[in-house]
Amino acid sequence: MFDFEYYNPVKVLFGANKSSEIGNVTANYGKRALLVSYADVSFFEDLISDIHRKLATHGVACVDYFNITANPLLCQVRKGAEVCRKEKIDVVIGLGGGSVMDSAKVIAAGALYPHDMEKMFLFSHSHITQIPPTEALPTVMIPTLAGTGSEMSPTAVITDETSGKKSYVWEPSCLYPKVAILDPTLTVSLPPYQTACGAFDIIAHVIEAYFNGDESNGNDLALHDSMQLSVIRAVWETLPRVMEDPNNLQARGVLMWAASIALNGWLTSGTFGFTPMHQMGHVLSAKYGATHGATLCCMMIAWLKYFDGREDGGRYRKFAKEFFGVSATEASAMFEKRMRECGVQTQIREFGVRDDEIEELADMVKSVSFGADGYLNAVPKISRDQIRDLYRLSL
Repeated sequence: MFDFEYYNPVKVLFGANKSSEIGNVTANYGKRALLVSYADVSFFEDLISDIHRKLATHGVACVDYFNITANPLLCQVRKGAEVCRKEKIDVVIGLGGGSVMDSAKVIAAGALYPHDMEKMFLFSHSHITQIPPTEALPTVMIPTLAGTGSEMSPTAVITDETSGKKSYVWEPSCLYPKVAILDPTLTVSLPPYQTACGAFDIIAHVIEAYFNGDESNGNDLALHDSMQLSVIRAVWETLPRVMEDPNNLQARGVLMWAASIALNGWLTSGTFGFTPMHQMGHVLSAKYGATHGATLCCMMIAWLKYFDGREDGGRYRKFAKEFFGVSATEASAMFEKRMRECGVQTQIREFGVRDDEIEELADMVKSVSFGADGYLNAVPKISRDQIRDLYRLSL
């Protein structure tokens, strides 16, 4: 294993109806809270009313900021930060999926950020002008979808609506939430499509860590491999149970905790942690509004196929053999079958991508995610032409 430093300060409250503790939890961090959620909160009305009551009971005034969309925009978090400053907010609560939780982190940092918020993000890996935040208001997360694991990470992803670029900020010094309330009852009403996309997002987080393991470490990866395969298997076996019985709280809880484990640092400490498939997926969601988890489904299938016959595709073949006992190409077909059964897209043309746009997509990945060496960071490193070929294979 490589040397590493691990830190994760997030306090987790896990269990059915744990969201009822939001008032007591929030009161530890201030008396004025900003509640961040989606632009359309009609499906949260009862929950939001209950949160308002719980906060008031514990002496916390609440300001609602319901303005976040899927693939959240820089203009939305800018406005949220302005509301924080105007309303003298002490603590920010994120209620929703990854888009909301990412936005809540950025809003909390933006409220104290002395620069234009565009500078907070790594919109170019080759010409870095990013100025990371150094402080943020405390945040409390209430995920309503098991997927991104944003509730336990110091990462947030935002799209700049002006340039069309989607990228992230990663800052352990201030972006970790203070508390994550993991209440599986809040995921019961999710549509099957969103549930499935979240589950495949979990798998993508872990499978990218597996694929990008440094095979030169040999048996030193045994711990990482076994942990990663176990989390993937848990999600793979649990998802059909949830799709069959959406009210199965035990299965819902497995997905929710797996999402947190996938991105809390346990599975990547001491190994390579970059996510090249995510970089390609971000371009698709930024340009076409595609659901994040669905873009990753397309990428996982394409990457398994692409690397199966290549000399540098050992990690892909190893995964397929360990997980399914088949070739990587056969594993990609098994992935696609499961994704299709869950109603999730597996080809990027389903998002509206045309063949004549592939070159543009490759250029977009290069402009944001390629390093100064002219490659996308991965094991092995990926060239711009390989990005093109991978997109074409996923078409």
